[in-house]
Amino acid sequence: MKKRLLIGLMVISSLLLTACDNYPYKTDIQEIYDWNNQTGEKAICMMVGRVTESMYPYTIYYMEGENLPFSPKTQKANFNRLKNESLHFFSGLGFFTEEKVGETEGKPIYRYQLTDLGRKYVDWTFGETNFCFGRIVVDSIDSTKDIVNGVGGGKERDVYIRYHVENIPDWVKNSDAYNRFRYSKKVTTGEQLSGIHSYRVLRNDKLEPITGVSRTFQWATSSAK
Repeated sequence: MKKRLLIGLMVISSLLLTACDNYPYKTDIQEIYDWNNQTGEKAICMMVGRVTESMYPYTIYYMEGENLPFSPKTQKANFNRLKNESLHFFSGLGFFTEEKVGETEGKPIYRYQLTDLGRKYVDWTFGETNFCFGRIVVDSIDSTKDIVNGVGGGKERDVYIRYHVENIPDWVKNSDAYNRFRYSKKVTTGEQLSGIHSYRVLRNDKLEPITGVSRTFQWATSSAK
């Protein structure tokens, strides 16, 4: 009986906290996402690698250890391999021209140049080549949860949202694309997804956005071919 009473009080307490929080999370989060994605086409980005705009036409190279298991020692080589693979992958989508310019130790060397289609979707954030798409639409707010940052201290608030993605180009619907870059198939169909938007809680309960589901960048998986 006491256990049931305790659970009941916890539920009531949770409901009261939610009811007292009248902050317009849905509107605020949507405005943040739209401000940072004013074209409505750069919510989700697939990272090719560290190739800046001035480096094109870009010629690939190989590094020792790039086919060894990932470790701190092979990290740079592994990322170089992923970059080479992603350049080849996106050339198949028409984002690059691919020209064989030689060989080294029996492996082909290719030179890549952005096409007009590639320039339509490219984004240079972080000094890298990324291909982006979509706009996040916040459908509803499920709940909020306050936590203490375990590293730097301070209070943070996680807001659990439901959302969908609009403005999906056909190339994103290619299963090789969303499997390679680890996105849910629901992203490509406009179905509803669950996510978290986080704030830092400042003095007087002012909120400062930290992370969210918009303007996210994702490397390819090392196992994808």
